[in-house]
Amino acid sequence: MKSTAIVCAIAAAAMSFSSLSFAQGQDRRGRGAEQRFEQRLDRQEARRDAQEARRDIREGRRDLREARDDRRDARNDRYYNARGSEFHRGRHIPREYRSHQYVINDWRGHRLSAPPRGHHWVQVGADYVLVAVATGLIVNLVLR
Repeated sequence: MKSTAIVCAIAAAAMSFSSLSFAQGQDRRGRGAEQRFEQRLDRQEARRDAQEARRDIREGRRDLREARDDRRDARNDRYYNARGSEFHRGRHIPREYRSHQYVINDWRGHRLSAPPRGHHWVQVGADYVLVAVATGLIVNLVLR
């Protein structure tokens, strides 16, 4: 009798423990884990939206900058002269001004001094640049 009672007790305990394995328990994070997870997803989505808004603003600024540069380029085409950033004594003249169409052969007619041997005058807008022929090095600037 004693052995059948023990066997029944063990069987009942085994059945009760097996049902515990099917029970849905709380995870380690506690009761509000799902709420916190949803809040974190909401924050990530809000962060993504803010990044997209900043990206749109940057692209808008880039578009404005490009439009401003286009206006500046159009303005420089009308009033271009040797006062630009690339025209300084000791620098090289830009390639587009090395062709013969910009070289001044009648330097007296433009009231310029005679260029030394191996140099010539180049006209850039209303200004004149004395350039070494072989190297394209700017020797002198006459701004008018």
